[in-house]
Amino acid sequence: MRTRNILVVLSSLVLATAVISPQISSASSTDKVLRIAFGSNGTDGKKIWDAAAAQFVKDNPGWKVDFEIQNDDLYETIGLQNLLTSGTAPDVYFEWAGQRLQNKLKAGYAADITSLINSSGLTAEYTPKSFASTTIGGKIYMVPFTSDVTNVIWYNKDIFAKYSIAIPKTWAELLAVSAKLKGLGITPFAVGNKDLWVAGNWNGHLLSRIVGEKSYDQTLSTKSPLNSPAWVKAMGYWSTLQKNGYVNKSANSISDNQGYSLFFTGKYGMLPIGSWIVAIQQQQAAKFHMSWFNLPAVAGGVGNQNSVMGVTTGYIVNAKSQKQAKALEFLKDAFTPTEVTAWQKAGFTPVAKASASGKLDPLSQQMVDLLQSGVTLVAPPDTGYTLKVANALNTATAQVLDGFKSPQAALDQAEAAVKAK
Repeated sequence: MRTRNILVVLSSLVLATAVISPQISSASSTDKVLRIAFGSNGTDGKKIWDAAAAQFVKDNPGWKVDFEIQNDDLYETIGLQNLLTSGTAPDVYFEWAGQRLQNKLKAGYAADITSLINSSGLTAEYTPKSFASTTIGGKIYMVPFTSDVTNVIWYNKDIFAKYSIAIPKTWAELLAVSAKLKGLGITPFAVGNKDLWVAGNWNGHLLSRIVGEKSYDQTLSTKSPLNSPAWVKAMGYWSTLQKNGYVNKSANSISDNQGYSLFFTGKYGMLPIGSWIVAIQQQQAAKFHMSWFNLPAVAGGVGNQNSVMGVTTGYIVNAKSQKQAKALEFLKDAFTPTEVTAWQKAGFTPVAKASASGKLDPLSQQMVDLLQSGVTLVAPPDTGYTLKVANALNTATAQVLDGFKSPQAALDQAEAAVKAK
């Protein structure tokens, strides 16, 4: 999740001319307005959406496309839900595969688009396995957009080179690197965790490495308690970062975007975040030199020590929309090989096929290769499981990161929160 000043941009395309609309027109099953909702994905992303809308309008005279673009954190928390229950609900909207997609299906906001996918020809833009994570019970409920690694450790290449720091391969080596950086007057990690999910993902991956994927899944599925002895011991590894002062003291009071900005100042050694940072770095700090390594192995950990935390995102067609066929037509325009190539150049990692000339940024390609390497995938707490459980664990993670509570006390509170009705 991401928080900053709320910014809502409504953009309409009428025929081939882009017009900024002061408000979305009244919803109607008979009007010729296709409404698309998503969180902000930058200036480059907006240009690609505008191009897709222009093509759709050209092919459908008399129609227009309204984009509802919200701040990421607003969208993920209350923004999307408010839109879906409003009088101008979107016909198409962005979501994450996994628990969030299942929630939308249960709530009646996700249409079965299996037949429309096939009849629209959209399947030609994807490989046969592309729809696996967006299929439930043999039916497709989401058009895949990106596959994202949600947590690796990005590092400042200039700092690591200047001080001859080797890439850590174990948790112990990572702590040693952190100690060296701190000794040099450099804060090891820049983190913006105001909305809990940044540290939540990082620690979630660490916990899965220590307790194992089976325990991780069972516990976050409420089949085992969060405050079991094994989990309390595992949380102790996380508390080491706080005890040694390896993370910026402002972590829980600043947003993820502010955390990125800290990293880009060149005064911090590492940043734990997902693959989307590549696009952000290209837009905000193009001359900044960074690379990455996966979470180092934890000695004695039960989990797969090469696991990757990742998730698929995509676009859902609203089950309540009367314009589902048009919605698929628009999405086909948005994910043609030419548009996919544009998404790649903008730093995204789209699932659909690119044109022959399409080529990802090297760092983005490395993220795709990592996801497709056949390693064990671990779901983030807030997209792979219910928000009640995710919020409980992520809150505990933040409390330990702040030194506000011990691992035992934090997980006791988390378990109580999960059990509360």
